[in-house]
Amino acid sequence: MTSAIARVLIIAALLTSCGVDDQPAYKNPKLAVGRRIEDLLGRMTPEEKFRQLFMVSGESSDTSLYQAGIMGLQVPSPTAGHIDSIQRYFVEKTRLGIPVLFFDEALHGLVRPGATAFPQAIALAASWDTTLMSHVAGAIAKECKDRGIRQILSPVVNLATDARWGRVEETYGEDPLLASAMGVAFVKAF
Repeated sequence: MTSAIARVLIIAALLTSCGVDDQPAYKNPKLAVGRRIEDLLGRMTPEEKFRQLFMVSGESSDTSLYQAGIMGLQVPSPTAGHIDSIQRYFVEKTRLGIPVLFFDEALHGLVRPGATAFPQAIALAASWDTTLMSHVAGAIAKECKDRGIRQILSPVVNLATDARWGRVEETYGEDPLLASAMGVAFVKAF
């Protein structure tokens, strides 16, 4: 019996030393990031690479649309449970198992039912209060996190140099110092 156990251990050691492993290199957290990236890119088809640069607004029940994966997905009426079930699909049912980033609009509050709406960025900038901006962004970050959203399309740090531009209210105004200070306060809260 002892010799049988010894043979099993020797075979297991040989297989391990030869690098036989079910797990692809890109999924091995012990390897260097560069090695993992190289392995993953080598396995990806051109369509899979394209899809990792692609974000979709909305949700389709036809999961075959996302069989090659996708970088970002905006889910209407997100809940943490719903986001989790969609994520499981990407990790368990797509060929490479690459997780998706869930994103949403949150310029002055998460744009979803039940979320808090704050004044527009231009109004918050008028306060010149980065502490207030940080508190607002912290509240938005919490509401996003509670729903499973990990990427938001905010803040807008473009400078409003022409009042005719239709998105001035999304900016912190025309002053570079103010816009950068408010943008930093917003981002740090996330």
